Amino acid sequence: MNAPVPLRHIAAADLPALVAGNELLSSGRGAAGLDGLTVCVGALLDRYGPVPLVPLDGLPSGTRCVAVGAVGGFAPLIELPFSGDEFAAAVRALEDRTGERVDAVVALNSAGPNALVPVAAAAALGVPLVDCDGMGRILPLIHQTTYALAGLPVAPLAAMSAAGDSVVLDCSTARADLLLRGVVDASGGLMTCAMYPATVERLRHAAIRGSTSRILRMGELLLTQSRHAAVLAGLARTVGARLLASGRVVALDLPEPAGGARHYPSMPTSIVVSDPASDGPVVRLEAQNEILLALVDGAVVAAVPDVVCLLDRQKLRPVGLEGVAVGDHVDVLVVPAAPMWHTPEGLALAGPRAFGFPVRHPNEEGSR
Repeated sequence: MNAPVPLRHIAAADLPALVAGNELLSSGRGAAGLDGLTVCVGALLDRYGPVPLVPLDGLPSGTRCVAVGAVGGFAPLIELPFSGDEFAAAVRALEDRTGERVDAVVALNSAGPNALVPVAAAAALGVPLVDCDGMGRILPLIHQTTYALAGLPVAPLAAMSAAGDSVVLDCSTARADLLLRGVVDASGGLMTCAMYPATVERLRHAAIRGSTSRILRMGELLLTQSRHAAVLAGLARTVGARLLASGRVVALDLPEPAGGARHYPSMPTSIVVSDPASDGPVVRLEAQNEILLALVDGAVVAAVPDVVCLLDRQKLRPVGLEGVAVGDHVDVLVVPAAPMWHTPEGLALAGPRAFGFPVRHPNEEGSR
C-alpha cells in the first residue's frame, strides 16, 4: 500500500483533546470510566509511536480496512480495564478468519470509549487510522451504522476480552448484535471487536468522513476556550451545533432499569430544563443511556440520530447523564447527524421510532 499523506499524527499528548471532544458526541454518556483506557492507549502510543490519521479519499481503492470498537457497557471499563493486548489480537483473529492482512483501521464510532480504541488498535498494529466512522455518535447496536446502511456486512467479526477469551462470529448483520451480546455478557461485559471488513472502495459509500479530526478540533476548543459565547460559536462552526435552550435542570427522573426494555440495553432517564426566572421554554429530554429526544413545550424539536447533549455553562464542558444534577445551569445543544442518517432507511434504523418513541423525527416528511 502506498503511504498516504497523513492529516496529522495522534500522539499521547493528543488524548486529552480526543476525550474532551468525544464527550459532546456521546449524547449524555459522558466520559465516566475513560481514565484507565486513556492511560492504556497513551502507553501504547508511547511504545509504538504516534498513529498517522489519514483521509479516506487519500487511500488506494483496494486498501483493506476493518472497524474496531469496544462493545459492552461503560461500567466494566472501571472494573475490567483493558490489558492493551486485545486491540491487535481482535484484528489478528479476524485476519486469520478472512485470510487477508489489514492495511488500516477505521472507527466503529468516534464517541465514548470508541474514540480511543481504534487509535490503540492502529498503534499496536503499526497501521494508519482512517479519518472516518460509521455512526458519528454513540448508538447501542453494532448494526446501527452507516456501514450497514450502505450494505456492508458486519461479519465475519472477531471479539477479544481482556482475559484473552476470543470468538469469531459468522452470521447475518441482523443477528450479530444478539449473538455477540451474550458472549460479551459472559466475558464480563466488555470486549474489543474487529468487524465490517471492507476495502476503501466500499467504505467511500458507507463511512462518515472526518470523524476523528472533528472531535480533536472540538476537544482543542473545549480545553482552550474560556468564553461561553466563543465555545458556542466554535461548536457551531466545527460540528454545526445549534442551541435549543438554556436554563436550570429543574427535574430529574432516574427510574430503575426496565427489565423488558425491548432489545436495547437501557436505563431510561428524563430531564427537565427551564428558566424559573422567565417565561422561557420548558425542555424535556428523554434518554436511554444516551439522550434520544428533546421536546420544547411538548413539541419534538430534536431526536436521534441527531446528537442532543448538555453543556455546563460554568465549566464549558459536556455534562453526562451520570453527572447531571438538579440546579445545574446548562445549554441544550443539538448536533446534526450525517445526511445518510436522515434518509428513510437511516431513520428506520436509528430514528426515534427505532427506540420505541411513537413520534416522527423533526426532519421527517409529515412531521409538522
